[in-house]
Amino acid sequence: MQGQFDLNELSRWIDEARSNRDLTWKQISEEVGVATSTIRRFASASDAEADGVLALIGWLGVAPERFVIDSRVAGMPLPPAGDGMIRVNMEQLAELPGSSRRARVGSRTTIQQLARAAQASGRTIASLT
Repeated sequence: MQGQFDLNELSRWIDEARSNRDLTWKQISEEVGVATSTIRRFASASDAEADGVLALIGWLGVAPERFVIDSRVAGMPLPPAGDGMIRVNMEQLAELPGSSRRARVGSRTTIQQLARAAQASGRTIASLT
């Protein structure tokens, strides 16, 4: 489905990078600050918390739009995470068309909600972090 975030594809990329870098799942988990079980669950999940997904995309060094099916937006890589975690700017997200009205400062969002709002507004996912 156009505009949907493909967690299964992200999972394949993470596994390939893990293998190429000769890392364990635990080592990736420690490096990015996302639980091993969460990372491995992406292979079969349809949605996940955006912060963890973005941390892993930052670790891969690619644009989040690489994993958005038929993205309308040319992506750009995420900025480096100062504290190891990339946070969604909920103030900006709440103002976008296609964003959930429940998107409030201090709350969290899923990667599907973030991708949908970014696509609807023509903005990159990186611009919302």
